[in-house]
Amino acid sequence: MTDPPTYPQPAVELADFVEEYLYGCSPAPGCGVCAALAKELAGARAQREYSRAYDAAAEIRNHPHAPARAER
Repeated sequence: MTDPPTYPQPAVELADFVEEYLYGCSPAPGCGVCAALAKELAGARAQREYSRAYDAAAEIRNHPHAPARAER
């Protein structure tokens, strides 16, 4: 019988598609709110505050924008 390791294993890295699913969003061009949220998202990811990063990404995805008006 072998002895199991008594030390922590190396961290598991999630695949890139999971990060894209959680944090992927596109700020609307020219929207100040979306730009501020994108800056917050980048800062949170840099500081490894993933809950705050997810919240910012969700706000960007859910931020309402009026549909573009058709030119007459």
